[in-house]
Amino acid sequence: MNNPSSTYLISVRPTWADAFFLDRNPKTIELRKGSFGASLKPGDNIAIYATMPTAEVLGIVRVLKRERLPLDRLWRASEQGRLAKISQAQFNAYYAQQESGIGVWVGGAELLPSPIALSQLRQNWGHRWQPPQQIVQLTSEQMALIKGGKNDQATSTMGFCTPTRRAS
Repeated sequence: MNNPSSTYLISVRPTWADAFFLDRNPKTIELRKGSFGASLKPGDNIAIYATMPTAEVLGIVRVLKRERLPLDRLWRASEQGRLAKISQAQFNAYYAQQESGIGVWVGGAELLPSPIALSQLRQNWGHRWQPPQQIVQLTSEQMALIKGGKNDQATSTMGFCTPTRRAS
């Protein structure tokens, strides 16, 4: 039985959210702690929500793989932070008191034609809706908003917008 890909939403600080969509040398690893994204599998999509002050869904990335690694191996796998767009000091501070970390390798980043503001998300998903602290799987109805109102299973899950990149 072929499992269809799923789409998730994660909250990322604006600096690192924007980095997924750079023209040159985009961010290709999301670093997390704990059991983040345990159900993620290759081919799944992740909608990137940039936290305050941006407060918008910017675009979508495709999951290539997810691994839990000891911190020294994760640092090396991130090419000394280059793929995650972080310094060693930031990496060490983030993973203080941790023995291992989660790396989610992503590709195929596509900006939405227009970012989706928090106010629009709440208008469509309920006024009490909150962006996730970690990760949440989107329903087909929620994904329809991100796809621009189209919920056509015959089209590629990445074919919802004209690819756009941000300048480096």
